[in-house]
Amino acid sequence: MTSRSSIKNFLLALAVLFSANAFSQIARVQVIHNSADAAADSVDVYLNGTLLLNDFKFRTASPFIDAPAGVNLEIAIAPPTSTSVADSITGAVFNYTLNSNETYVIVADGIVSASGYNPAQPFDLKVYASGQETAVTSGNTDVLVHHGSLMLLL
Repeated sequence: MTSRSSIKNFLLALAVLFSANAFSQIARVQVIHNSADAAADSVDVYLNGTLLLNDFKFRTASPFIDAPAGVNLEIAIAPPTSTSVADSITGAVFNYTLNSNETYVIVADGIVSASGYNPAQPFDLKVYASGQETAVTSGNTDVLVHHGSLMLLL
């Protein structure tokens, strides 16, 4: 007699096999929170309506994840108190189509507050298709430099 755990493992293996075939075009993506706006100290990040990063803090980076390539992806930013993608911040919903077998770094910067910052750099996601998970030369560290800066109006 087959145990429930064996059936569960078999179904899980089938699901992985079918999902791998369904999304055979994969891109790798890392998200970096670089928005210094106090109102965005922590945010929720949604990918196609599903919560990807909960309470994602300023000055942190996600691990690299697999994302579907060759299809439209909607990335939405919401307050940390969000309960769904419907709570997304106005102007903080972005659409991208990633290329298969490419590695991306997405940097969030700018502000979401209506006042308090000068200059008022609008919130945006900068997408870099030059992401790397390992250095080109073993033993070295490769660096992608992105400088986003704001001045607080006192």
